[in-house]
Amino acid sequence: MQQANWHSNRSGESRVILLVEDHDIYREVVRAALGKYLPDFEMVEAGSVASALPILQSHKVDVMVIDMTLPDGSAVDLVEQARCFIEQGVKVIVFSSHSTADMLPVLSRRDVHGYVSKEQGLKMLSEVILETCSGEMPERMGLAEREPALRMT
Repeated sequence: MQQANWHSNRSGESRVILLVEDHDIYREVVRAALGKYLPDFEMVEAGSVASALPILQSHKVDVMVIDMTLPDGSAVDLVEQARCFIEQGVKVIVFSSHSTADMLPVLSRRDVHGYVSKEQGLKMLSEVILETCSGEMPERMGLAEREPALRMT
């Protein structure tokens, strides 16, 4: 099982992102970008469903950013297994290279709060994280704004 990596950007009370991405190099790129765009957030990382679950038990996570395809399951598998944490307020953002059309069944779930295509970039991901954590946008509103295919659902 892969160990979790904890990255602190500041001391004191801050919000925590759990980044679940199986590709080590890409996870490093995401961590660096989110550290730049979201300096007030702490970040903890996992590379699989199995390594993410203990992190949820040991840290107060505010938002999970989950790659859709993981070596031991999918974002949906993690969401299902993390249901009690989501019910306690953990937000879920799926970050994937899959097409929006392929993602519609996942995005229609009430326990998925946002979606960002990897093609949209890390700045967009940081904006969605901020919006999702701040509660400034009603749940699910951002999906249709960012993904025209979702406006028809």
